[in-house]
Amino acid sequence: MAGQNKDSGDRTEKPTPKRLRDARKDGDVPKSRELTSTVLVLAWLLMLMLGMPLIRARLEGLFDITLRGLNQPFGQALHSVGLATIEALLWLTVPLLVGALAIGVVVEFLQVGPVFAPKKIKPDASRLNPAEGVKRLFSQENLVEVLKAIAKSALLIGLFAWVLFALIGQFVQLPFAGPAAMGEAHWVAVKRLAVGVIFVFFFVSVLDAFYQRFAFTKKMKMSRRDIKQELKDNEGDPMVKGRRRQLHQEWSQQNTLAGVRNASVVVTNPTHLAIAIRYQPDEDDLPVIVAKGEDHEAALIRQAAEEAGVPIMRNVLLARGLYERVEVDDYLPNDFFEAVAELLRWAESIRESRDGK
Repeated sequence: MAGQNKDSGDRTEKPTPKRLRDARKDGDVPKSRELTSTVLVLAWLLMLMLGMPLIRARLEGLFDITLRGLNQPFGQALHSVGLATIEALLWLTVPLLVGALAIGVVVEFLQVGPVFAPKKIKPDASRLNPAEGVKRLFSQENLVEVLKAIAKSALLIGLFAWVLFALIGQFVQLPFAGPAAMGEAHWVAVKRLAVGVIFVFFFVSVLDAFYQRFAFTKKMKMSRRDIKQELKDNEGDPMVKGRRRQLHQEWSQQNTLAGVRNASVVVTNPTHLAIAIRYQPDEDDLPVIVAKGEDHEAALIRQAAEEAGVPIMRNVLLARGLYERVEVDDYLPNDFFEAVAELLRWAESIRESRDGK
């Protein structure tokens, strides 16, 4: 446990691309909800400004229908005014809601890009655990959200007080002014409040965006042990890889030595290279290279050939040419036919003389 605690506090390394990809698959990405809400407020204000003629026309039509309903029977007036109210409500709210939804999706996409994380919507029994709920309630993330809410509230209260004190002289004179002056004073106050609110939201959202990036990077940091473990998972345990490489070499050597034992002749460099050639007229259309090696492998080929009684001849030029130009299990090229034919005849004579003895 002490080792685990020490390791958990030793996360000083930047997150690897794989860790970031895994977090993204789980839906864990840095994003600022404050930025989304700020853009939505701006979008709503812009849509209200652009849609003001439509809003005014719909409200005027609704007022006209309502006033005409005063002279109609209650049932007829209720029907006409109710339909007009529902129609006006839909025309005034649905475009704003649909626009806000589209803008919210676009802002989220621009912040994090395409993310598909079914794990986020999958039911999780741990969320029903009261103890876990209490931990989340007093977590650093919730503490930051509370501080942001307090900061925004304080800034908005200060903004409202500033606008009120700046225009209090005009408001005091409103009882003695005309309707136009009253509307102008309120419009100036609303504009200043709107600009101030936008500034406050924008200021908080910029700070929150930087904080979210910082918090996410800190959360994703890894210890050196984590990085080493990830490398092992990606590339495999070095001990396992070494054992696998050793088994492959042993398997390759066994196949090589088996080919040498069935060879017709071996040509050497004499010490650095060894090439085993097989030619069985009943089985092979052309001479074929069954094994070749350099240095240590060449010594193994010579040893296997001596143990199996395969004739060995020293021919430096032929050995170099075959080693460089012909691969194992390949047939002999045409320009080697004459030299190899003489080699095979010599090997056959060696075997005949040996059998004769």
